[in-house]
Amino acid sequence: MTSIQGVLIAGLVISVIFASTAFRTKLAYRLVALLLFLTAATLVVFPDLTTSIARAVGVGRGADLILYVALITGIDVALLLYLRIRHLEQRIADLVRAMAVRDARRLPPEGQA
Repeated sequence: MTSIQGVLIAGLVISVIFASTAFRTKLAYRLVALLLFLTAATLVVFPDLTTSIARAVGVGRGADLILYVALITGIDVALLLYLRIRHLEQRIADLVRAMAVRDARRLPPEGQA
């Protein structure tokens, strides 16, 4: 094992620990994080495997395949986060609107204090 492989494996272990604590109530998310960790660790330990997979799907190098997958994944994550933020903004606006209507009903009529 080369030194970079050790560094990458250590980084993956830290990521899995972080994901496990962040998703402590969601078993499915923790299992997905563990599956991703095991896949990444396998590809780090056996780097020629990525090249074999890349050639099998028609890409020249394993590094190119990883770049393509990371790019597509990054775009998907950005779009999902954008949609989540829009949903939360809508919920906040609805709550503020409901609170304003509720508070307006509590006000005494004009001229009475």
